[in-house]
Amino acid sequence: MNLLSETDVADSISALCKALDENNRSAVGMDMSLTHSLGFDSLKLMQFFAGVEALYPEAALEDWFIEHSADGRDTLRSAVSYLVRFLPQRAAKG
Repeated sequence: MNLLSETDVADSISALCKALDENNRSAVGMDMSLTHSLGFDSLKLMQFFAGVEALYPEAALEDWFIEHSADGRDTLRSAVSYLVRFLPQRAAKG
């Protein structure tokens, strides 16, 4: 099984956020917060979590989000680091 590359995971997460971003930003930066920068509401967050779980079936970002969202640390970079750390032996589906 392939190791997860941080770059591959970052590309996947960034593409997912772009697809969910109603403001159609041309760039989604890795230091953007899901709630503060991207303005994801509860529906968008659920779509984000579902999208991540579709890419990485064993992923569960809810605990990560609870820990990081209150003060804007819910960045894409933080999510990618979490995924790479906890799913080191998995490859993205598709």
